[in-house]
Amino acid sequence: MDATTLSSLYDPIAPALAEVRRTVAGLWTDVLQLVNITDDQNGEAAAGGKLLRPALCLLTAGALGERNLVRMSRLAAAYEAIHIASLAHDDVVDHASLRRGRSALNVLWDDHAAVLGGDYLVARSFEMLLEYSCPELLNAALQAMRRMAEGELRFFGKDDVTADENDCIALADAKTASLFAAVCAGPALLLSPDKADALYQFGIDLGIAFQLIDDLLDITQPSSVLGKPGCGDVAEGKHTLPIVLLRRRMNDEERLRLKALTGGELGESDREWIMERSGQLGISGTVQERAEAYIASAIGHLDVLSMSACRQSLEGLARFVLVRIA
Repeated sequence: MDATTLSSLYDPIAPALAEVRRTVAGLWTDVLQLVNITDDQNGEAAAGGKLLRPALCLLTAGALGERNLVRMSRLAAAYEAIHIASLAHDDVVDHASLRRGRSALNVLWDDHAAVLGGDYLVARSFEMLLEYSCPELLNAALQAMRRMAEGELRFFGKDDVTADENDCIALADAKTASLFAAVCAGPALLLSPDKADALYQFGIDLGIAFQLIDDLLDITQPSSVLGKPGCGDVAEGKHTLPIVLLRRRMNDEERLRLKALTGGELGESDREWIMERSGQLGISGTVQERAEAYIASAIGHLDVLSMSACRQSLEGLARFVLVRIA
């Protein structure tokens, strides 16, 4: 198995993942028709992506012994719908203009329609979850959504003086890892409840690492790689771990310059300066080290699973998080 490409890691679940893609595309068709759009490539792009969360769901189900993975495709699609809804809401909050290299929904439509579109996808996701007749499954998804909102609300009002590294990890845990955890524990709640806790923790550790690397990419990769403006977290005044570390390691003059970039449009020279100083101050090495520790912990939780192609892909996906470029 070539563990450096998603396509090879997805091999054990390819037919079921194709069904997920069709289901998600169908959801987007419904959304677009509701806002009187019948042919929109931006919607197709938003419904695409790496499908990491559905893949984790299907691979976990396969590793637990599920032979008919297509049976789990709507469960996996429900999690992806929740994720896409969160992106639509985030783009409104962050005033983002690009998502995956195309116009964000709040730009394509407007803030009102983007929020309602996200709400609609959440409703459809829970309709699909109900098909599995498992109250614990619904509760886990609801708890993930609650934690996603709580994480953002608790971070509200933090500034570059009060925000610290622990705050950044807590936000990554709530905002990103909570859904990863629900995705990984979900199949276990249906197939093998005694393994749900371990797989939940696998998702937490994996999700935190994923967010740390995502935040790092924002200040180290160009816009052409990210599919959105680089250093967007700086412009939006976010307090990610890489930015908190960057502030701490800069001198007073540099911190003032960094702070002055909040709330405006960054020029190319500003982005180049941030990327250059990030490299010079060793931000990548520190964040990568933290992420590697979380991935090592995540892989350890997979010991509850018997060896199989799906378990190998789960471990491969965990390692892939550390080497992805976008």
